[in-house]
Amino acid sequence: MKLPNDNPARSRAMGVSVKKRLAAAGMAATMALGLSITAVSSVGAAPSGVAAATARLNAYMKPAQWHGPYVPLHYKSLAGDKVLYISANDSIPVLHYWSTTVKALLMKVAGIDMTIVDANSNIATASSGFDQAIAMGAKVILLQALPMSLFTAKIAAAHAAGIKVINLNGGVPGQLSGTDATVSFDYPKVGRLIGDWFVSASKGKGKALLVTSNDVPASVGQGQGTISEVKALCPTCNVKVADVQIPQWASGIPTLFQSTINTDPTRNYILPLYDGQAMPGLTAIRTLNKGSKVNVGSFNATEGIVELLKDPKSGLKLDIGGDNKWYAYAVTDQVMRVLDGMTPVKNYFVGLRVFTSANASKLIVGTNQDRWFQDLGYVKQFTALWKP
Repeated sequence: MKLPNDNPARSRAMGVSVKKRLAAAGMAATMALGLSITAVSSVGAAPSGVAAATARLNAYMKPAQWHGPYVPLHYKSLAGDKVLYISANDSIPVLHYWSTTVKALLMKVAGIDMTIVDANSNIATASSGFDQAIAMGAKVILLQALPMSLFTAKIAAAHAAGIKVINLNGGVPGQLSGTDATVSFDYPKVGRLIGDWFVSASKGKGKALLVTSNDVPASVGQGQGTISEVKALCPTCNVKVADVQIPQWASGIPTLFQSTINTDPTRNYILPLYDGQAMPGLTAIRTLNKGSKVNVGSFNATEGIVELLKDPKSGLKLDIGGDNKWYAYAVTDQVMRVLDGMTPVKNYFVGLRVFTSANASKLIVGTNQDRWFQDLGYVKQFTALWKP
């Protein structure tokens, strides 16, 4: 069985979505804007807290290990089945990679025909995808990076038509939110790792600004993960939270970074959830020539951004990566299991790896991201499970 042999540009400006913060009639298809700042806690950690944070972080410096699934599936009878995939916004490179890679894998492996609907951050367009799926006789609908709460009635209509629904990147593995199956990175774990890095790198004496984006479904869990980890390991550490949603990233992030650097210079750890969100702020740090004084930690290890870990002037010191190719294989596997009437996998444990300014020169070499993650064992594991 020959599978797509691609080495994608894995940008992980993770998962864009639309949240139900719609102002009034006529704006139901637009994304909510918002920027708010709140204090979370108010500096020091016991040595045991710093040691625990360091140990937890170091565990993810190594290549990820396989943790299942282990039950094989049979795909021969699935040839010709139709599925429909609704992406929140396929202009975001990582979302485009996921949709196109899953489409290619399903066709190559099992002859399953997947139609992609790009919602382009528009709720009405995403909703129309359900009607299209019913009309075309699809057996599965996948929702990528979209809040399930906005589609309760549509999900019910799909179920009434005998269609299964899979929630993609809702934030917490196994959290169905009214759907039949899910595949997600463990965003609370990512958040905790970012908290571990802050406590460890600052030796329990730092002050941080956590920058969330609550219009993305996974953001709440990730942000809460960082806050809970810092509170547990460094109860008196000082963390503020600012929420800057997707439409404001380009303009609001540089202003926020500049303001923090200029008016609160001892708050020298800035923690945007996603490195795509961080990028405009990194430009501001370079303009202010503060790369040596500001420590930015984030998630996604997006190609074109993660390389800045090797540039001291950028300010980027941490960029945790999730393996996008592994994720695409996991989604493919889940679709086939759901189509075959099997019990869905609750958690695929898709690999995470910590990249820092200390290990980037060794690991982030060239554009072959399989080399970055060094965890290709999952390809053999999945293909061994996929039987005619």
